[in-house]
Amino acid sequence: MDQSPKITVRPVQEEDLVQVVNLDRLSFAPLSTNAEIKTDWYSNGLNLPGRRLFLATEPATNSGIGSYAQLDLGIWFEGQEFPSIGIAAVAVAPHRRGQGVARLMLEHALEMGRSHQIPLMMLYPFQHGFYRKLGWAWVGRTHQYRVSARHLPTFSQRSHIIPYDPNQHQQSLQKVYHQAASQQNGWLQRRDWQWQNYLKPAKGREIYCYVESGTPLGYVIVQFVDLNPPQDLLAVVVREWVAFTIDAYRGIVGFLASLRDQISTIIWNTYAEDPFPHLLREQQQDPALANTPFSFGLTHRFGEIGGGFMWRLVDLEAAFRLRRIPTGSPFSLSFQVTDPILGDRSLTVDYGDGQMHFSNQSAPIVIRLSIEHLTALFCGMRRATELAWTGEIEVEGDRTLLANLDAAWQATPPFCWDFF
Repeated sequence: MDQSPKITVRPVQEEDLVQVVNLDRLSFAPLSTNAEIKTDWYSNGLNLPGRRLFLATEPATNSGIGSYAQLDLGIWFEGQEFPSIGIAAVAVAPHRRGQGVARLMLEHALEMGRSHQIPLMMLYPFQHGFYRKLGWAWVGRTHQYRVSARHLPTFSQRSHIIPYDPNQHQQSLQKVYHQAASQQNGWLQRRDWQWQNYLKPAKGREIYCYVESGTPLGYVIVQFVDLNPPQDLLAVVVREWVAFTIDAYRGIVGFLASLRDQISTIIWNTYAEDPFPHLLREQQQDPALANTPFSFGLTHRFGEIGGGFMWRLVDLEAAFRLRRIPTGSPFSLSFQVTDPILGDRSLTVDYGDGQMHFSNQSAPIVIRLSIEHLTALFCGMRRATELAWTGEIEVEGDRTLLANLDAAWQATPPFCWDFF
């Protein structure tokens, strides 16, 4: 890798606006103009509350060759809010790509996160493999179903759906989200700047609330789109749905079913455990859409799985202290963790009384693994017994304790509505 030691990463200043805009245009929207990027992305300035931008420069010329953003996040996981940093808008000038600039900026972010004792970081990758080499783990899986509106059940609770009115519903809608988020894994503790992006008017976007006795108990954010090809079909993309009660859930599904005379296709985005596909009259893709043969047996094409976001543990002590575990028989194990950016670590952990404690004593089992696999285990995306079976981790000592670790770290894998 041809990584120049002369590159430095520093906070963005207001006078860097032209360089940042140009980097973003070349990286994400090359058919747009700099003026359009400036208006659409930076009309309120560069560094906003909850967002810090950084510029990679060549000091000899002070020219920007890369930029990225750090977002202050709070991520709910197992009933705890994890202070986190989101990495976004990693842009590198075309003439400096493949020369280690992106890696240098990510190293900068991770070092900052460790210095501030941040438990974990999150990002949406352009390539999972690139970030995996830097210790990130794929943990975000989205299921998307493209089904006919006529295959959805017309639940009677749809009569409680009303259009969103920002003057009446904004605060209560946010309250519904926060109540639900604290009981989920991976949802963000949204700040005001995040809500602004979700609730601002946009072409084709509509919000509907499920209301009982004047109190919103759920909502759905939809986007009307044209599907073409195979033909001009009007569809609704469900960008986000939140239901605090089963009646609210049924109300949202029933409301979408009631659009069947206008809408051909409902594109339902959701998490893996959602019972949505079991409620349909037909478990198949909307027949009006182009069919792609499914080559194994008599099987209907139904949906797709999205690769989604990645997490990375940063400060292991901070993350382990926050991680709740069920009560059970106490046990101990040691981790030997390889980390390509922050350096290898060895730590012994005692599990018991619903908590994890660090210990200086020897443990009956040693697990050698990467920071990527440790992150996947930590959040419930993978199991230690599975990783040992596939040979992705090395185990020395009492292997029966792998099942104890699986039980201690059992969790619903994270899911997140927010995209950045």
